[in-house]
Order: sequence, then C-alpha cells, then structure tokens
Amino acid sequence: MKNKYSIDWLIPGLDKTKCTSQIIDFIIQAVTSGDLMAGDFIPSYRALAKLNKVGESSVRRAYTKLVDTYWLTSNPGSATSISKHNPTENLIHEESGFTERFSAGMPVKNKNAEPKKIAEPFSGVGSDFPSPASFPDEKLLSYYVPLLVESKGLTQAEFFAAFDSKELRAAVIDNLNRKRGFGLNQDMLTVIHGRKSSLDRVFKCLITPGDVVVNTAPFDLKLAIALEKCGAKVQIIDRKHDDFLERLEQLLQNTKVRAIHIRPQCSYPESYSLSESACNRLIELAKKYKICLIEEEDDHEFWYGKYPFRALASRRHGGFVIYMGALSKASPETSALRLVVAPTQFIADMQLLPKQSIEHRDVIRERAIAKMITNGDMLEYARDIRLKSRVYRDQLHKILKDHLEKHIEYQVPQNGLTFWLKFDEVIDLNMVLDKLEEMGVPVPYHPNHQKTKEKLNHMMLGFGAFDIDEALGGATLLGQIISGLHPK
Repeated sequence: MKNKYSIDWLIPGLDKTKCTSQIIDFIIQAVTSGDLMAGDFIPSYRALAKLNKVGESSVRRAYTKLVDTYWLTSNPGSATSISKHNPTENLIHEESGFTERFSAGMPVKNKNAEPKKIAEPFSGVGSDFPSPASFPDEKLLSYYVPLLVESKGLTQAEFFAAFDSKELRAAVIDNLNRKRGFGLNQDMLTVIHGRKSSLDRVFKCLITPGDVVVNTAPFDLKLAIALEKCGAKVQIIDRKHDDFLERLEQLLQNTKVRAIHIRPQCSYPESYSLSESACNRLIELAKKYKICLIEEEDDHEFWYGKYPFRALASRRHGGFVIYMGALSKASPETSALRLVVAPTQFIADMQLLPKQSIEHRDVIRERAIAKMITNGDMLEYARDIRLKSRVYRDQLHKILKDHLEKHIEYQVPQNGLTFWLKFDEVIDLNMVLDKLEEMGVPVPYHPNHQKTKEKLNHMMLGFGAFDIDEALGGATLLGQIISGLHPK
C-alpha cells in the first residue's frame, strides 16, 4: 500500500472505539499539510479497515462524513479520491448557465389583480413532506445553543447584521456549486422567507401586465394567485401529455411568451419527471424563443434512481433560467426558506424591492442551519430520509398493486413523495372516501386539500410520513368498497 499510494496508510495510535473520528482527522491533516493533493486516490474503506485492523463500518462512516464535507469524492464504480473542491482549494468560478445579464430581458412596471378560486380535480391524501420527527433536532440544537449564548453579548447593530443571511447564503451557494454544479457567484442567490413572497417578488421583477406566462401546474393555487396578481395572461399546457414539448413549441411559434413555470423534477400534482433529453430540449426552446424558464423545485432531496435529478439550473442555459425552491423539506423552517437563483442583473433588481418583514425570522436558527449545511449534517439527513422514503415508496407500490390494481392506473414515482393515481372513470372518489369514514376509518386528507362535491377520480397520495399498517388497512377497505359499488 506504501508503493501504491502517496502516503503510508497504516495510521498510528488508532483506537477501535473512536477510530471514525481519528481517520477523519488523519485524512484532513494529510490534505492540509500537503501530503495528499486534490485528485489523489485513497484506499477503499475495506482495504483501509483490513490494514488497520478496524471495522469496515467505522471506516465507511469516516469516508461518508468526508464526502459530505467536500474532502473526498466518491462516485459509483470508481475509486475514492481527494476532492478537487476540498476546503483547502479555492473554488474557481466556472462558466455556467448563469450570466451577469439576464438574457430574457428586464420588464417594466406591473400591477396587481384580484385572484380567483381554483377547484382541485383530485383528492389529496397523505403527506408530501417527511415527518418532522425525522429531522435531527439534537444536531441543530448543538449549533443553535452556542449561537444563542453568543448572541446575548452582541450589540443591536451586530445582531441586525445577521438578517442579511450572509452566512446562510454562503453555505447554500457552496453546496449548490460543489454538490450540484450550479456555478454561482455570491450575487446570484437570495433567500426569501415563504413561498408566496418568493413568487410575488420574482413575478414583480419579471412580469409586465399582459405578458404571457405558460403555467404547467394549473391547480397550484399559490402559483395561480401570484400570476393573476401580477397581471399575467396565463396559457395552460398540461405536463401529463406525452406531446408536452410539441404543444409548447407550437404555442411559442404563434405567441410571444414571457416565461414558463415548470417543475422538471416532480410536476404538481402528477409527480412526473422530465427526461434528460426533454430538459435539454426545453432549454433549447428557451434560447430559441428568448423566454425565461422558472424552475421550481422542492423535492431535490428525494430521488430514487442511481443519480440525483439534474436541475435545469445546473445546465448551460445561457441566463434563461430562474431557479426557485425550498432549502429543504426537512422542517417547516427550512421549507419556508426559499432560494431564488438567477443571473446577477435579476437578483440586483430584486434587491431594490422593499425589504421583507423580519418578524417571523429566527436568524440564530438560520445560522445554525448554515453550520449544518457546511458541516455535512444536512446532507447526512437528506441521505437517510431519502433511503427511508424509497422503502416507503416501494411498500406503498406493493400495497396498491395487491389491493387496488384493477381499479387504478399509476406510475411509480422516480422523484418526490407522492403517487398520482387515476381511478376508473365510473368511480366517484369522494363517495368512496366518505364511505370509508362512515366505517370509522379517518382519511388522512392533506392539510391543503380543498374538498369539493364534484365527482373525482384522481388522487394525489403522499408517502412522506408513512405508516404501513394504516396504508394497508385503508387500501384493503377501499378495494372492498369499490368492488361493492362497481363489481367487475
């Protein structure tokens, strides 16, 4: 091993009870001292464990932590090496899709409009966010409490300075660049509290009354209200059609469109994901017709394939993308922190808007979250909750297949936390669910669900907070009720 690698990997003084932290310290020390350089390969965790006579799981935990904190790079099917983006390296700003000037052009003034009510043509059941019990509060508190104590000695000026979110923005930008390849400068991102505010502020800077905006999520009430408020003329193109891009291009050929709002990773409410080629085609259309793509993404932590979904924002889009999304679905606080990533010119224009109210912000918690991101704790959480969610998804798929298959059509989602179920046309889902509750079984309607009296045969079924017994019991009874009402 001495001849194969640049250093001797027999680590002196290794204690089996605390070898994980010792291995982490050893590798970091080797990198900071220059004994290991960016790109140097290191032994596999099995080889290092065998050489040092320690458990493989201890070494694997050390490597995982070092990957999460950018010291190591590990890709499926290749050896582990010292990351070229490790903290000792200056992260050179690479050319990316984000540009200094906003290629889609800056608009003039706009005005507000009164929103209309929108009826949802589906029943929302189950949770599309993970259980808050999964979030590592003890880890957050380990950062929060010292910061809270520290803040007691700050002057008002020093305390208020924290409201610029500089620490959080730096941590997020570093994460987006190192882990997702966004290629951002510090002035290409802002953090806004609340989805409604983020939509309003983006549209205020982007849309002039009368501008045509393509909405691919017509049953997203907050989005519809925000578009109406800014005076946009809305064209609806449904993502669920296979010829979505063909329909979109036909519209672009005949209509001057200002922007397209889309969730490429996980459409709402259908949970469809755009293919790699479709994402690239969408960017080509944006460039060709000079339109802005508003990419909204709340499910970036939840992907179930070999690789994470690659956002439009991480591609060479030439300044035609605005990225919006939750920092994380980990907790209400992190979900409320909305990221807006855009070319420098657009972010600068947003900064000219009246400042947001600070009443509902806990900047000490925001700083604690920033430290969780920097130290890899948020990535560790995201990995754990994603693995759990994949198990939940697979369990729910089996339950649906075993008990409701002859009554429904659906695709197993590759991203996100919801199934989109289409029941047979003859089925009135409202009637079936009412009968279920009459039998004493409470239906876990989503808190945002707006129940209607209209006949429905679609369901958005969440598995973020999942109980297999509850799901099994509910599906079994649903199948029985449907079979009784509509025997085949």
